[in-house]
Amino acid sequence: MNIQAKKAALEVRVNGEAHAADPVPGQRLSDLLREGLGQRDVKIGCDAGDCGACTVLLDGAPVCACLTPAHQAAGRDVETVQGLNASDPIAARLMQSFLDHGASQCGICTPGMMVSAVALLRDVPEPSEVQVMDALGGVLCRCTGYRKIIDAVRNMPAVAVEAAGHVGEAIQHLDGTDKISAQVEYGDDVAPLGCLEVLVIRSPFPRASFALGNLDGYADSLSLSAVLTAADVQGENSFGVIPGFEDQPVFAEAETRYTGDAVAALVGPRDVLRSIDPADVPIAWTELPAAQDIEAAQLSSAGQLHKGRDNNVMCGGFVKCGDAEAALAKAYVTVEGRFQSGFVEHGYIEPEAGFAEVVNGRVEVHACTQAPIMDLEGLERVLGLDRSKIRILPTAVGGGFGSKLDMSVQPYLAMAALKTGQPVRICYTRTESMRASTKRHPSDITLRIGADR
Repeated sequence: MNIQAKKAALEVRVNGEAHAADPVPGQRLSDLLREGLGQRDVKIGCDAGDCGACTVLLDGAPVCACLTPAHQAAGRDVETVQGLNASDPIAARLMQSFLDHGASQCGICTPGMMVSAVALLRDVPEPSEVQVMDALGGVLCRCTGYRKIIDAVRNMPAVAVEAAGHVGEAIQHLDGTDKISAQVEYGDDVAPLGCLEVLVIRSPFPRASFALGNLDGYADSLSLSAVLTAADVQGENSFGVIPGFEDQPVFAEAETRYTGDAVAALVGPRDVLRSIDPADVPIAWTELPAAQDIEAAQLSSAGQLHKGRDNNVMCGGFVKCGDAEAALAKAYVTVEGRFQSGFVEHGYIEPEAGFAEVVNGRVEVHACTQAPIMDLEGLERVLGLDRSKIRILPTAVGGGFGSKLDMSVQPYLAMAALKTGQPVRICYTRTESMRASTKRHPSDITLRIGADR
C-alpha cells in the first residue's frame, strides 16, 4: 500500500450506524472495518478471498471483505456477525441452532459461516442441503468437516429455545455462545488499535549465507522505532518444544536453513511497515546448495546444519518386541515396501498473531498458543529473564492442530516490547505462516509386515 496515496472521505453504515472514514485508495474493507472502526468480529484468515472468514453483508449480499475495496462501501450498508446477532431474528435462531448442533469448534470461521447462512435464510427459509453447501462453499472450516454446520443451518428452529438441561440433551460447548457471537478474542483481536507492529524479515532461499547491511540507517530513513537481530537476543538464540532439542534460532546468524528463516525484525507504524518491500532491506544474500529431502540431508555434501547433529540426524532409536524374524517366517503372507510422504501444512484458518507490552516491569505476551507453559519456558530461555518477569496470556486459538505448540510470534513480540517500551503487535500473512510455521514431518519408511490366516 502506498502510504503517500491521498485519502478520500466517505460515509459507511456498519450495523445500522453511520461512520465517517477516509481510506486510502486500495485499502481493503476488512482493514477499514477492523483497524479503522474496531470491528474485530470480522476475521482475517488469508487476505486473498480463499477462506471466507471475513465475510460480511454489503447491502444484504455476502462478500469477502478482504477482496472488497473500502471505497465500494461508500453510502452502503455493511452488516457483520455482531450486528446480525443483535438485530436479526434469523441470526438469533441460527445462533441457537449452532449451539445445539455443536457447529462451532475453534470458532475462527464461525462469523463467516453465520453471515453467509443468514444471507441464504433471508431468501430461502427452508433450504436444501445443496443450497446450504453452495451458500457456505466460500467459507473454509478446518475443524468440523462441515456436517454439523450444514445440519445447523438446515434444522434451524422456528423459535430459538435454549437448552433446559433435560436428560439426554446434547452438551453444549462452554464457550460456544462467545464463539458464535464473535465475542471471543483471537491473537489479532487483542492488540490496541494504532499500536506499533513488527515485520519479520525472512530468507527468500532454502539455504543461504547473508550479511546484514546498515539496518539502523535504513530504519532511521523510515522513522521506524526499532530493529531486532540476533545481537538483541539477551538469552539463548534458540527455542523448541522438546528439552534438549531447542535448535530453532530466533534470528539466524550468518546462514539460513529454510525459506522463511528469520534474520531481522522491523518495528514501526502499521502503514509504514506495509509499504516495505523486504527486497529493499539492506541484506546481502548468497544462495547456497540446499538439501530438499531426507536422503539429500544425509549426504556429506549437505553439510552439518546444526551442531551436534551428525549426518543431520536429530536422534535415533530402537524398539523391539518379540522375535520379528521368526514371526515373519511363519506368516501366511508378507508384504514389504518403501513408503514416502511429504510434509503437511496444518492449515489452521487463524494465522499466528498476538501483542505484547511491558506492565510494571514484566513483559506480558498475548498470543494464540496451545502451550502457554512451554511459551513461558521458551521465553525465559530466549530473553534471559527470570520467569517472574514474563507473563503469558493465551488468547483463543483459531485452529492449531499441534503446530501452535511451538513458539512463533512470541519471541519477536517480547523482544520488541522490551526494546521499545511500547505495546507491539504482529500478525503473520498467510504466506508467512505457511513458510515459517512447523509442519507434520515428511517420512521415509521401509516396512515388512506379515499376517496369519
